[in-house]
Amino acid sequence: MQKILLNNELPDLVSVPEAAKYLGVGRKIIYQLLENGELRAIREKSKILIDPCSIREFHNTGKMV
Repeated sequence: MQKILLNNELPDLVSVPEAAKYLGVGRKIIYQLLENGELRAIREKSKILIDPCSIREFHNTGKMV
């Protein structure tokens, strides 16, 4: 997951566990970021799929220390 995002070869959508792994946080933090509008996502049935560009943008802000 991390290599994909760092090489500019972005997947279409990223799962919550993948986003958590990339940012180095737990899934609970990802849900909080989604709730606060820090990450963009869509729901597909019961899954939450996150826009990988929003993950990179959030990562680049340096808010995760």
